Amino acid sequence: MPINVPPPLTAKSLPTDNWPTSTTRQQQETESLCTSFFVPLESLPPHELHQLQSAGFLNDRFEVRLLREKHVPYLVRGLEYLPSGFASMDASRPWFMYWILHSLELLDDEADVAAFASRCMNTIQRCWNSQLEPKGGFGGGILQLGHLATTYASCLALAIIGTPEAYAIVDRPALLSFFLSLKDPDTGAFRAHDQGELDVRTTYCAISIASLFGILTPELTRGVVEFVAACQTYEGGFGPYPFQEAHGGYSFCASAVLSILDGWDAIDEAALVVSVYMLGRIITLLTAKWPSKGAIKGSVPALLSLKRGHYLSHTQAHQQYILLCGQQIEGGLRDKPGKSRDHYHSCYVLSGLSVAQTYGGVVVGDGANRLIPTHPAYNIGWDKVHRIHSYFHVVGKTEVDPMD
Repeated sequence: MPINVPPPLTAKSLPTDNWPTSTTRQQQETESLCTSFFVPLESLPPHELHQLQSAGFLNDRFEVRLLREKHVPYLVRGLEYLPSGFASMDASRPWFMYWILHSLELLDDEADVAAFASRCMNTIQRCWNSQLEPKGGFGGGILQLGHLATTYASCLALAIIGTPEAYAIVDRPALLSFFLSLKDPDTGAFRAHDQGELDVRTTYCAISIASLFGILTPELTRGVVEFVAACQTYEGGFGPYPFQEAHGGYSFCASAVLSILDGWDAIDEAALVVSVYMLGRIITLLTAKWPSKGAIKGSVPALLSLKRGHYLSHTQAHQQYILLCGQQIEGGLRDKPGKSRDHYHSCYVLSGLSVAQTYGGVVVGDGANRLIPTHPAYNIGWDKVHRIHSYFHVVGKTEVDPMD
């Protein structure tokens, strides 16, 4: 569909109440940068329109395009080699593989996922901590301590590859023992590593991977929902642990855990819905919740649309921002104008675009912009979730595809 450019951003600019701060100044600078991208295309001079067409940014109907022919080569180069400047990221090897493989699967480039599968599997296998005490888990690099975050990234990368050979790299009994060794008996939550920090992020990493790989035991889940519920604040969102400020990222992790464990009844859902308007990112998880009773299958936004006539998120505006402000013309995606592309933002910007397309029911711009639907709790393709659950004979509500 053509872009329906929203009103000028200045019409809804951030109020400062005449008390500017460094934060409000940064926000105003960002709004100013974005404003130049939100202009009615028909108002542009013909030569500028043709320049955008020549760059591939617009199609012949002057609809904005997802530059997948530029994004894919940028991503593939990240799997081939990284320059010396990335040496400081040695402890993030599994993350790079996950970010790039997931981006490629969203772009429906399974050929490159398959082409790099063997190299990725070999690297991930060497990241398994079989020597350092306490043993277990995948580290960020070779001969590094096992960590829940890099275990999460490693296992998701293997799930995206999606072959029995990839699944076999994970020693499931050893992985379960590793998770249990990090479980805090007092709270039910999980530590990031031996004597490491404990919060809803690390708990999400353990629960999501255990769910995918079929090792979600009662011992592992004991106390988890109660811990997550205790992290909900008066604002409706979730903090990292009880009595801390709510944050969009923590709210995502908390909601994912509740979705996987069907623990929604333990929280104040109405307050969480209100917080969505402020936190934004949480929308990706609320779309995964199914009613616990009755034959109707629907997400919270879908149910609310029946009551209120709208979704919790303006999915078309979400897509417009990504397509207009989030793409770097040379390939790769970014946080916002003025920032550089990177693999991290390429992964999550594309994930956001996929969610907006899937649950909004509309693809903004060129019809070829449509991405593969991503699972909002695991953030890998729905087909990959079905495949690994089928392989390990896992059944549950997360097997329900919203597109069915």
